Amino acid sequence: MTKANPYPTYEDAARDYLIKLHSLMQLSQETNPDTVLGAAEAPPGVLLREAGEFAEISASMIRLAQGYLSSAVSSVRDRIRGQFIDQATVELLLGLEFLKVAEEQQTGGASIAAAQATRNAALQEAISAATKSASASASASPAQGIPAKESYRTTTDSATTDEAAVALKLTVSGLASCISHRVQELGRDITFDIMAGAQKTEVCKGASLTGKEIVELLGSVHGDSGAPRIHPAVATILSNAHEKIMALLNRDVEAEACGKIRAWLDQIQQADKIEMLEALIENLFQVEALMNSAGIGIERPIHEPESLNKASDLVKALSDRFTVLIDRMRKLEDAIRMGKLIQIPQFLLTITAMQAALLAALVYSGHDSINRDLAGILRQNGLLAS
Repeated sequence: MTKANPYPTYEDAARDYLIKLHSLMQLSQETNPDTVLGAAEAPPGVLLREAGEFAEISASMIRLAQGYLSSAVSSVRDRIRGQFIDQATVELLLGLEFLKVAEEQQTGGASIAAAQATRNAALQEAISAATKSASASASASPAQGIPAKESYRTTTDSATTDEAAVALKLTVSGLASCISHRVQELGRDITFDIMAGAQKTEVCKGASLTGKEIVELLGSVHGDSGAPRIHPAVATILSNAHEKIMALLNRDVEAEACGKIRAWLDQIQQADKIEMLEALIENLFQVEALMNSAGIGIERPIHEPESLNKASDLVKALSDRFTVLIDRMRKLEDAIRMGKLIQIPQFLLTITAMQAALLAALVYSGHDSINRDLAGILRQNGLLAS
C-alpha cells in the first residue's frame, strides 16, 4: 500500500525539505563542528531519525512534482529539473557522509583531512544550491517557470526581415550545435567513469537497478557483527537521489531511454570505444534533418521582423537554460564520482545506477530541447511544418 502523502503541494514539501535539511546539518555541526555529520562523536539515533524524516519529505517531493516534470512549457520543466538535480546532489553527498561515518565507526579509522575537507566543501556548496532553488519553490510555484529576464542574453532587434532571418538562422544553428556538443562532452565523461574498472556484468546490473532495488541492495550489506552496515534511512536517501535523477526523464520515454542507454553502454563496452557515443547521440538527435526542414529563409516574406526576433529570443532563452542545466549535471556527476572511494560492492552498483540514469537524463534532455522545444518554437512561429 502506498503511503499517504502528508503534503498537498510540492511547494509545501519544499518548505519542510529546507527546514529539515538545515536542522539535520545544524544538529551535526553542534555535535562536532569539524565535520559535516559529526563523525564518530555524533549521536547515531538522533541523526538517523532526522535523516529518516528528511528522506520521507524528499520522497514525497518526487510524487508531487510530476505535473511540473511533464509540463508542456519548457521553462517549467527546466526549473523543476534544476531543483531535482540540486537535491539529488545534496542527498548523494549526505548519503556518502553517513557511509563514511559508519565505516569509521566500524574500522576505528579516520578520514584523511584533505578528503574530508573536499567532501565537506562539496556538500556545503550543494546545500547552498539546493537551498536557493528550493527556496524559490517555497515562495513561488515552479509552474511559473524560469523568468525570461533570467535567460535572455540580449534582445534581438533586427530591423528588416533579411536581418532577422539571418539572426534566427545563426541562433538556431548555435543552439543545436551547443546542445549536441555539451551532451557529447559530459556524456563521454560519464561513460568513461561507468566503464572504468568495471566488469560487463557490473555495468549491466547497475544500469538496470530501480530505486526499490537500491534500497534492498544496500540493506543487504552487513558488518562483521552481522548487523546492517547501511541504515535504512541512509539507503532511502541514496535511493531518492537516484529516483530524482530518473525523474528528469519524461515518463513517456523513461523505459525507452533507459533501454537505449543500456544498449549503448553494451555496444561501447563490447567495442571498447567510448568515442562511439558521439555518433550514437548525433544519430538520435537528427539535428541536420531538423535544420533542413526549418523554413527560416528570407524568401518567405510572410514573416515580419518582429516575429523572427521573438523566435530568436525564445531560442536564446532555451539555449541559456540548457547551459545552466548541463552545469548542474556536471556538479552532480562530480559528486557521484566521489562515491567510488567507498569500496562496498553493493554501493558501487548504486553509483553505476546513478551514472546510467544521469547519462539517460542528459541525452534525453538534449533530445527534448532540440526535437521538442526548439521544434516547438519554430512551429509556433510558422517556421516548421506541423
